[in-house]
Amino acid sequence: MTSPRLQPVSSISADALRRIDYLLFDVDETFTTHGLLTSKAYATLFALRDAGILAIPVTGRPSGWGNVMLSTWPIAACVTENGGVIAWRDAQNQSQQQVIHAEHRGVGYIESLRALGAAIVAKHPSVRISADQPYRLTDLAIDHAEQSRGVSAAVIADIASMMHDAGYQTAVSSIHIHAYSPVNEKADGVYPLMQTAFAMNREQVRASAAFIGDSPNDASLFADIPMSVGVANVRTSLSKIHTPPAFICDAECGAGFIEFAQRLIAAKAR
Repeated sequence: MTSPRLQPVSSISADALRRIDYLLFDVDETFTTHGLLTSKAYATLFALRDAGILAIPVTGRPSGWGNVMLSTWPIAACVTENGGVIAWRDAQNQSQQQVIHAEHRGVGYIESLRALGAAIVAKHPSVRISADQPYRLTDLAIDHAEQSRGVSAAVIADIASMMHDAGYQTAVSSIHIHAYSPVNEKADGVYPLMQTAFAMNREQVRASAAFIGDSPNDASLFADIPMSVGVANVRTSLSKIHTPPAFICDAECGAGFIEFAQRLIAAKAR
């Protein structure tokens, strides 16, 4: 018999928390709050590091952002483009990057995505191509809630249908609608990253890592990581997530990230 999902994070035992050495985390509206990275959330990365917990962003944001995060945040690895690209620091502290699917680097792949993006924006002027699109290697991101405002659920659904009709897979985050091919999920980037950067197999990751997120594009890790956590605003997306997170925070967005991180840090200190 499986345990019920969406249990409060306060119900996680200290022993279970102490076994966590890696915190995988979504960025937008999980680590950030309404688009902003707060000083308290950023400081929490340093507190996690000092407690011996490696924080690893797993985001739909572009690989270009991954390079910046790896250079300026207290992290050693990250997953970007919804699992399409991984980056890490090697034994010589040099930054390394890998595109997971060779097809994403094929001739004409990005150009076809750009043409699709232009067609989507022409049909739906309420959305726009994401401002971070120039820094992407593997996908198209259509902005529905970052710089765009008032985009209806019907428009989001039609955009996803346009992407499918053009032969692409889709993922919807709190701010973007993504198109890419072949299939990849955030989990598809996490496990190769953990193997490459930390010599960990899938079961080792599942035993010693937690994941925290907020949206449908986090679904693969909500389902696969036993200690999966949603910040409170995940409740608005539960109808679109087949397997909800095992646990849920009281607080939303960055405050929820801090809430869970502080529990991990406190458990390590005991």
